[in-house]
Amino acid sequence: MEKSAIDLKRLGENVRFRRQGKGWTLNDLAEKSGISKAYISDLENGAAGKPNIQYVFAIANALGVTLDELLDNAAPRQVDSSRKKRPTEDLPPGLKELQMEMNLSDSEVEMLAQVNFRGNRPKDMEGWRFLLEAIKMLSQRTAQR
Repeated sequence: MEKSAIDLKRLGENVRFRRQGKGWTLNDLAEKSGISKAYISDLENGAAGKPNIQYVFAIANALGVTLDELLDNAAPRQVDSSRKKRPTEDLPPGLKELQMEMNLSDSEVEMLAQVNFRGNRPKDMEGWRFLLEAIKMLSQRTAQR
């Protein structure tokens, strides 16, 4: 894959993840975005070829996300080693408190801050604690296999 290319598989996964997170069918997203169901299906399956930015924008708009959010991890990025950490005021509610209580590293907090389940994320410290414990349990189960 060339450096400037969009990862179509990842883009399709992002669209599907957000659509299913809203409980929408392909038809629901097609109606809300004005984009054909066939194109959305092809996009979700990585078979749409070079994506039409206007179509992707309409899909993002219908899903209530920005293009940047929809292209997350699909668009190439320059890695900047001097990149600043996320300011603590940008952390979701309850996550900073959990970091303080459990002495979590900045990388663990950043990983948690990016987790969404069906388009949502925890709203308080206990929700973040539950999510962290679930991730730990899953990683232990995976390591045992």
